[in-house]
Amino acid sequence: MDDTDTQPIAVATAQPNLAPRIRVALVDDQELFVYGMRMLVESQPDLELIGTAADGEEAVELVVAERPDVVLMDIRMPGLNGIAATRRILEAAPYADETGPRPRIVMLTTFRQDEAVLQAMHNGASAYVTKDATPEMLLDTIRAVHAGDAPAMPVGRIARGAAPAVAPAEIAPRPDLAIAALSPREREIFLLAAKGLRNSEIAAAAFVSEATVKTHVRNVLAKLELSSRAQIVVFAYEHRLVTG
Repeated sequence: MDDTDTQPIAVATAQPNLAPRIRVALVDDQELFVYGMRMLVESQPDLELIGTAADGEEAVELVVAERPDVVLMDIRMPGLNGIAATRRILEAAPYADETGPRPRIVMLTTFRQDEAVLQAMHNGASAYVTKDATPEMLLDTIRAVHAGDAPAMPVGRIARGAAPAVAPAEIAPRPDLAIAALSPREREIFLLAAKGLRNSEIAAAAFVSEATVKTHVRNVLAKLELSSRAQIVVFAYEHRLVTG
């Protein structure tokens, strides 16, 4: 039999290793898009597609039952949309009481400048990818958010032009007061992370190891009561801690 008929999609793949595969769930109501995404994910030796859902209600059931590592979630779907589904998933047991690792939710959107994407970040999404992104960018985003790193598509792109969700009265007169609970080193890491830098880039800029960066990022998230790297970026823009 001719092996050329059974070759996987020609996308650069991660090198196989002994680490468990990243378990991915896909939520989208467009069958053709789901088919293409399934082929892409299943072509990667370090990824596993554990299930699909066509709307938000199905997504909640799928994620709570199967406990994927990463969820690719369409924002706009019939019935329960992706934003509401994200909120329900993260409020559901075992995630609400933190008895299990929280899934990283990547929003799928048609538009780069989208208030709905920003709203999704406020509700716990870790990143977003536009549906016209390259396969390499999507795969990079899956791996990055799973590793707790910055996503491939910078969240600052949507945070810059969006109306802030924080009311003006809630913004500290001095922006630096918003991060007063952080140590000097944590503030440094916070501001670098708010620029969308990856762990390796932050480590190089701060002259520390990537492991140290991860520890500081975890501390920053806990002290500011944030749930993702994306929320660091949004928080920084809304409190005028970064510009441009």
